[in-house]
Amino acid sequence: MKKIIKLDLPEKCRIIAVSDVHTSRDLLERMLKKANYKAGEDYLVIVGDILEHWNNNINTLKYVKALCDESDRAYCLLGNNDTFCSRMAFDYPYKRFSGKFYYSENGNENAFLQMAKSVGYDHCTDENWLDIRKAVFDRYGRELEFLRDLPICLETEDHIFVHAGLENRPDWENTDDTFAITVKWFLRRENPTDKWLVVGHFPTYNYKRSGATCLPIIDSKKRIIDIDGGLSIKKACQMNFLIIHRDGDSYTHEIMWDTPYPVRRVREDFSCGLKPLYVDWSDQDMEILYEKAGFVKLRDNVSGAEGFLPRREIYEKDGRISVYQFLSSFPEVKRGEDVSVCAEDNGMLLVITERGRVGWLPKDIII
Repeated sequence: MKKIIKLDLPEKCRIIAVSDVHTSRDLLERMLKKANYKAGEDYLVIVGDILEHWNNNINTLKYVKALCDESDRAYCLLGNNDTFCSRMAFDYPYKRFSGKFYYSENGNENAFLQMAKSVGYDHCTDENWLDIRKAVFDRYGRELEFLRDLPICLETEDHIFVHAGLENRPDWENTDDTFAITVKWFLRRENPTDKWLVVGHFPTYNYKRSGATCLPIIDSKKRIIDIDGGLSIKKACQMNFLIIHRDGDSYTHEIMWDTPYPVRRVREDFSCGLKPLYVDWSDQDMEILYEKAGFVKLRDNVSGAEGFLPRREIYEKDGRISVYQFLSSFPEVKRGEDVSVCAEDNGMLLVITERGRVGWLPKDIII
């Protein structure tokens, strides 16, 4: 790997790990205050993907750089999405540069395009692309160099942090850089080390063991912890903090989380008795059985699961019907409970409950 940071921790300390910030600067700041983060005393490890997908790229990059400048115990690791901006600034030839310059996903501008617009460039041509690169560097050179030089891995006595995962090989330190920041479904792979391996990159909600939540998954057998709460990737998503407390040879893991969505209150108890049913988005064969009141009854011919989703949560992918959510996830809630409201569809609200459960509730039971 390009760069591995090795840390010797003091006998007593706290490490705060967070991944996949995806431009959520305000939420990160709020979470750090909530965790009572103390620069210079606590360790902070941002496990990649601070940029892209949402639009607050420049402010987030500046904020994360400031955190790292403020404390020699604050570290940011490289994520796959972070490479787009630095490659445009330093590496891409015109053909790839111009393609990425106009790249937009769901209406969101990439980090380099935001930088270019901030210095007066809305359009890229064969004649002006080098001027764009120079003007952006003149304004944001320190931030771009910070991004370009991010390490890929951080190792302590008992924990390793990397964005996506490590190759299963005895010399894991020689894991391919691209693999380390892009491998999917890492919880289905093996941990090649004897340490706790903390990763992000792949939202925990994608796994059956998430239980229809975006909470971190701690696999004690493999000693792998996935902390990606799906920010900007999932319609219902959250930021997760893994707080590691060290006291000599003893470690405890604490979870803290919050969402970027408005919080509303439940006005009456709700329970429908249905359990959420998992569908693997990468291996599914969905069939529509019938539709009623804006909800569709589906069968997954791979898993055998049958359940309900709003019509607009069903997609066509490669000519096949696809879904990206658990089926029939209607969480039980109590009167007075707070929920984060992520979306609305046909009189139902997609929420995250106080216990972290993702699912649909009737709009009329929410104040």
